[in-house]
Amino acid sequence: MGNFYGDYIPKKDSELASWCANFTLKVAANASKWEISPEEIAELQDSYEAFVLLQKKADSPDRTTVIVAEKNAARKKLIGCIRTLAGFRLKNPIITDAERIDMGLHVRDTTPTNLDVPKTRPEATIEVMDFRRLKISFHDQGSTKNAKPYGIDGAVIICAALDAPPKDRSALNRSMLVTRTPYIIECTEEERGKTLYVSVCWQNKKGQKGPWSEIISAIVP
Repeated sequence: MGNFYGDYIPKKDSELASWCANFTLKVAANASKWEISPEEIAELQDSYEAFVLLQKKADSPDRTTVIVAEKNAARKKLIGCIRTLAGFRLKNPIITDAERIDMGLHVRDTTPTNLDVPKTRPEATIEVMDFRRLKISFHDQGSTKNAKPYGIDGAVIICAALDAPPKDRSALNRSMLVTRTPYIIECTEEERGKTLYVSVCWQNKKGQKGPWSEIISAIVP
């Protein structure tokens, strides 16, 4: 596999399907040990299966522009899911370099850096968009600019659609690592009418997280 996105994700659809089959299998088999939630595993598996199905349709002689567009959207969603896991959960120090290689990821960069654990927290807002969609915007505490602080890889967003306010952040069992603001969260039909609770923190390039923002919320339209 010569060409990669992010140095590890294959560029060709056929290679991505094969690579992700192995990645999904290894992550699911070790989910409990690596502290990956059942919801995150389900999202990865569903995204993979949707992409594979549409990729086969897009490769058939009967493909249409609509099918190709749906395949591209499924690919984008799958890659986003992979990047979130690789940039967040799969930076768990209990995962060995051999296990990372087995998943198709690169080993950790062990070169010492002077990056500190993030000390500031993001200030976040939530805005209802349209059908099942909410927009999360964030910037550094005390800043009026959207730029990430020095050494920051992205913002970790955790959220959950609940019937009652959570007692603490452990109830926010959906997570994603994002590099740009704003970020659109798409909810399911079953989550409509519930309240989406969200908290955000900075994560540096070593995978270390800073303090969390206040929990914000809005009703899922």
